[in-house]
Amino acid sequence: MPPYPTYPVVNPKPSVDDCIKVMGLNDMFQVFGITSASWGYGYLLGRPVRFATANTAATLGFTFATIWITQNARKRLIGFAPNDNEVQRFGVYAIQPERPKVRDSRFPSSAKPQHDIQWTKYNE
Repeated sequence: MPPYPTYPVVNPKPSVDDCIKVMGLNDMFQVFGITSASWGYGYLLGRPVRFATANTAATLGFTFATIWITQNARKRLIGFAPNDNEVQRFGVYAIQPERPKVRDSRFPSSAKPQHDIQWTKYNE
């Protein structure tokens, strides 16, 4: 992730409840798709007990999907992912982070000596 948000910040410290409120139809389709794919994977690989393995895989897939979409919702609220819908629904946070000016890293200002170097007293 970049060190500073590239999109407007909606909520700088979102809770899990805030992330759940932001979830939309795309997120629900992701949950459905990941859960369905993991059920099919469990059914194909669980030969002696197919349905038990498929249901266990679907449970694990659902858990992964909920963590995945919560993470994506948090990225949108903090401003690290495109968040046009969230900005329209909730508005922009009052205090936006300032992006630092990009300096030329080839010539850092901290490399200059703080005092004059005394070349005659190098043995002491």
